[in-house]
Amino acid sequence: MIHTSTTHLVFEDEILQIEVNTSLSFLKLTWRQQPTSEHYRRGYRQAILLAIDHKIRHWITDSRLLSYLHMADQHWMYAKMRPLLKGGKLRKMAIVMQPETLMMTDRNPITENPTAENYNPASPLKKLFSLEFFLDLDSAQSWVLE
Repeated sequence: MIHTSTTHLVFEDEILQIEVNTSLSFLKLTWRQQPTSEHYRRGYRQAILLAIDHKIRHWITDSRLLSYLHMADQHWMYAKMRPLLKGGKLRKMAIVMQPETLMMTDRNPITENPTAENYNPASPLKKLFSLEFFLDLDSAQSWVLE
């Protein structure tokens, strides 16, 4: 992450760290160890609220220290991010993972909810923001800030 005077550590505990750079409209969530489902969901809730508060456009999640992620937690994250970020400013999100974890990850894009009452299967799904997966932090940062 590009550290400047506008980069602030906004939350830190033994499980995760969240930094915000307001001048770049950038949030970085770093998992410091394998979280339980409860910690994972609490951490993402907190990061999403910070992203909304700071009108974040660019987000990186550094998940390299996670050896696995339950499918239920992945689907929970996608489901929670849809409504919370739908009206927000987020444009790009990068998730950095180990190759083994990436192979076990559901990489479906975050799109409008096809189970909603007003969903029209004849129209293409609207992507809420760009989501990409990376194996290294530098590539993720270059892409998310380009």
